Amino acid sequence: MVELLAAVVIIGIVTSMAAPELERSIQRIKFRSETKNLLSTLRTARSHAIADKNPYGVYFDANALTIILFKDITNPSNFTYDAGSDSVLRADTLPSEFVYLNATFPNSAVIYGANGTAQATGDVYMMSTPSATINLTQLNVLASTGRSKIQYIHNY
Repeated sequence: MVELLAAVVIIGIVTSMAAPELERSIQRIKFRSETKNLLSTLRTARSHAIADKNPYGVYFDANALTIILFKDITNPSNFTYDAGSDSVLRADTLPSEFVYLNATFPNSAVIYGANGTAQATGDVYMMSTPSATINLTQLNVLASTGRSKIQYIHNY
C-alpha cells in the first residue's frame, strides 16, 4: 500500500511540473495557427484577384488588431482600402493575447492585381504575449510575383 501511495505522489509531482510547459505548448500552437491563417488570407486575396481579374487586397488595422480581406472596387488605382466603399469578404480580429500587428505596405494594405502581382513588397509583423511566453512572426509579400511566405516564427 505504501508503494502505491508513493507512486501516486510521484505521478502528481511530475504532472504538476509538466502543466506549465503544456500551457506554453498550447499557446505556441495557437500562435502558429494564427500565422498560418494570415498567410492563407494573403494567398486567398491573390487567388481571387487572378480568378476574378479584379484587384483584391488585405488591410491591416493595427489599432483594432483586425485583418480585412476585400475586393478593391472604389478607386483601384490608388491601392487603398476604402472602409464602407470596398467590398469586405472577411474581417478577422486577432485573439486578445495578440498585442502587436504592423504592416509595412503603403496605407497598411497589400493589393493584388489581376496578374497576381502585389502593388508593393512588404512585411507583416505580429506579436502575442500569452502568460510568460512571447511569440513573434514575420510574413513577407514579394511585389513582382505576389507570393507570400512566413519568414520566421519565434517563441521566447
